[in-house]
Amino acid sequence: MQMKCHRCDKLFTPVRSEKHCPDCIEGKPIPKKRTVAEVRAEIQAKRDAEEAKKYKYERYCICCGKKFYTNKTNRVICSDYDCEEKMRIERLQTNRARYRANAKQKRAK
Repeated sequence: MQMKCHRCDKLFTPVRSEKHCPDCIEGKPIPKKRTVAEVRAEIQAKRDAEEAKKYKYERYCICCGKKFYTNKTNRVICSDYDCEEKMRIERLQTNRARYRANAKQKRAK
């Protein structure tokens, strides 16, 4: 039956009532474990590299400032819902303002 070493958490087959693996008994150093932040950073770097290969252009969103990749030359906002909603509302407001200005000019004539 295999046991987990109390020092390095490696599985080993004990000969007697040993609590440590043969490597720990010999005094070999324990390899350092990666932290969660290191693993996340590594995964994010891989994703960014893959995205950069898929798309032609690297842009920064004008709403939130986030980096995003696209194949469209005129794309200025990322595909995040909040950014798209802000741009839609902004367009509505400018169109309403133009419409009201034109209506005032027509009434003034």
